[in-house]
Amino acid sequence: MADEVTRHSTSSSEPSPPVPAPPPPPRRLLPPPPASLPPSRPPPPGTSPPTHTPPSRRREIGGTSRTDQQIMDRSHEDSSLDIDEIAISMEDLITNKAFSWECCIYRVPARLRRLNEEAFTPRVVSIGPFHHGKENLKAMEHHKIMYLQQFLERSKVNVGDLINVFEGYETKLRDCYAEIETIDLSKEDFAKMIILDAVFIIMVLLKFVGESNESLHGEQIFFRPWKFVDVVWDICLLENQLPFFLLQKLFELYPIKNCTIMELTFDLLKEVWTNWVKEDSRERINCSGVLHFVDFLRMCQQPSKHHLPKDKTRFSSAPVPTAMELHQSGVKFKNPGRNSLFDIRFSNGILEIPQLEIHARTEILFKNLQAFEQCHHMYEDKFVSDYISFISCLVRAPNDVGVLARNENLKIMLNSDEVVSKLVYNLDKENVVSANNFLIGICEDLNSHCRKRRHNWMATLKQDYFKNPWTAISVAAAAFLLILTVTQTVMPESMVVGDGVQGACRQRSRRWHVPCRDCCL
Repeated sequence: MADEVTRHSTSSSEPSPPVPAPPPPPRRLLPPPPASLPPSRPPPPGTSPPTHTPPSRRREIGGTSRTDQQIMDRSHEDSSLDIDEIAISMEDLITNKAFSWECCIYRVPARLRRLNEEAFTPRVVSIGPFHHGKENLKAMEHHKIMYLQQFLERSKVNVGDLINVFEGYETKLRDCYAEIETIDLSKEDFAKMIILDAVFIIMVLLKFVGESNESLHGEQIFFRPWKFVDVVWDICLLENQLPFFLLQKLFELYPIKNCTIMELTFDLLKEVWTNWVKEDSRERINCSGVLHFVDFLRMCQQPSKHHLPKDKTRFSSAPVPTAMELHQSGVKFKNPGRNSLFDIRFSNGILEIPQLEIHARTEILFKNLQAFEQCHHMYEDKFVSDYISFISCLVRAPNDVGVLARNENLKIMLNSDEVVSKLVYNLDKENVVSANNFLIGICEDLNSHCRKRRHNWMATLKQDYFKNPWTAISVAAAAFLLILTVTQTVMPESMVVGDGVQGACRQRSRRWHVPCRDCCL
């Protein structure tokens, strides 16, 4: 018994033999391929046979379960809804288009406004939506209502008639303004604003031309000259415009004969911009082609046909010499007395430039015309911008202003020549000329003239030695003596003639002899 216990304890202290692993489950063989499929080819030598992924693993890698498929279907439905919403919003953007080919009234580009914001900002009255509702301009709103009342009394129409005219052109009116969608104005507010502003402009035109002093009693505009001028300047700003066709339609409701709104507009603008609006441009302006007052002013100054370049691809970037440089090259400046400021000519060393008035409001006129051309005329026919570029090349310093002022090409109404040169310099900032610059031929002719040295020499002789008659006489006498001296020194003795026969002088012993009567005379 003890031996059995001892054997049991001994056997329990020894390690038990390893338990054999259970046999692997029988391998599931893939079903044989269908009889219609050809047997698979054995892999090429040196490559391992392809491994077959179990069906469950294949679902994890490349397939989807039924639950996953339902989630993807719902996600696809959600993405389809987003696409529909985007499509609807884009259709709304197309319907409410931000730009139209009818657009002609623009906001001034920021790069131009930064140069002189006052040149583009109205002072006393707002016209159109861009400056509507500003606090400093509300004082004139009461005056607009008073003018509307007078218009209705004299035209025998009612407000409904004015609204009917507006409704017929509402879409066209909105299309005339750039970025109109950024202005929060309802249809009713827009109609009220347009009608009040249009009637206000018409009444200003009528009162300026045809009203008597008695009917103007108590007027805040016409009995205050400074305010009248400010009003006219304000209605000539690019951002302060109404389409001209609306003014024509409303003016037809007013009972006046033998007078058109085109004639009234011309007379009013001529009163303020006397140097720009000339009488000979009255017949040139086509009423149907005028967009607004800024476009009207632009039409008042147009280059003649012979100034327009025949080759529209012709472009030159060569700078034009300054007025002083042209003067030193012998160019003469002349005021031809022509009405068109753009009628500039150069021939036979004479540069003809019609007189330009420079006053405190010159920059306002040119800046707004310049901004309109940059917004509305993309590449060609920037006549005002081309003219500004030409004048700014001539005037780069105060002495250039003096040259043009002495020759009556400039009429200065400012304090000094330096102020004028700075004004012209500011006009040319951010200026964009047209590809078919109508002054390119004159620029090339001026550069060609200055490159010829004989013109510089002759100009120096005239300007330095022929300033006054006494200097000219002195120079002429000195030149005459110099010619005599050179003739006596250089002429050979063989050219001396005596007694009708060529020979030598008998007084050869004298080195410097005076021609004697016997042999030399």
